Amino acid sequence: MSKQIVTVGKRRKYNKDSLTWVAGKGWQGVVYIYRLDAPGDEKDGWVYVGCTPEEETRKNRWNKPKSKYAGKKIAAARRRYALINFKYTVVDTLYDRDIDKLVEKLEDREKDFIKMFDSFEHGFNSNKGGTGRKGTKISLEEIARRNKTRKDNGFHHTDAAKQKISAASKKRRKTQAEKNKISASNSGKKRTEKMKKAQSDRMKGIEPTAATEGAKKWRDKNGGGYWKGQKMSDEAKANMKAAQQRCAGVKVRAKFIDGTVMDFLTKSDAANHFGVSIAAIDYCIVHKAFSKKAQVWFEKI
Repeated sequence: MSKQIVTVGKRRKYNKDSLTWVAGKGWQGVVYIYRLDAPGDEKDGWVYVGCTPEEETRKNRWNKPKSKYAGKKIAAARRRYALINFKYTVVDTLYDRDIDKLVEKLEDREKDFIKMFDSFEHGFNSNKGGTGRKGTKISLEEIARRNKTRKDNGFHHTDAAKQKISAASKKRRKTQAEKNKISASNSGKKRTEKMKKAQSDRMKGIEPTAATEGAKKWRDKNGGGYWKGQKMSDEAKANMKAAQQRCAGVKVRAKFIDGTVMDFLTKSDAANHFGVSIAAIDYCIVHKAFSKKAQVWFEKI
């Protein structure tokens, strides 16, 4: 009968038998280095910094020449130099009763030692952040290469993966800081005709996703929009107008010949007051022209 494997951890599952528990302290993890001892070689004294809560398992993997171990730089060094030329030393030992918190502590401490030993610039660590690609900026060339590989191999998410991504995205809400950043990045951008056509082609024949089932049923039964044949209350009109002004309203000032001014919340209000078109107001604003019909100058506030 095979032995049952008991695991711990949420970020990553660890085999309990490969971990070390110390009474009164919790799970044990180490930050270690492998220092190259190769007198006369230009890289003599260079180190690789690593961390793990599974010390013996990690050491066993190192001692197998053909096993995959960490990043490209240490992998190349393991191929070039005999493993016996690397000296193993534990530089720090940490404990925590929560294995996930222990790993976070180890990775932070690992980063400190990478900086201390300068093992990114003059050592065998492939990035400044230690474990994974933390702290590493991927070049545009590398991104393009990966995208090409994915396309060539016909990469695609499974239906189950798509559903999982969709469910997670629906639950997530953007923070105000994220919204402000997106707004700032889009400010001043204009869509090209190609972009407009692409969106139009995508939307053709597609039912608006924002419409509720109730609204769809009402429209199918009565035809047209919800307000067809109904009188909108003054309150509803005021709320709608206020919403339009908040989203896209452009305040306009009308300057008379005698120097007096009149302000309007929207160009539409100004157009209705003077009996001119919105296009005429736009022309006057852009070209700083005098409106003969309204007998005023228009400008944005």
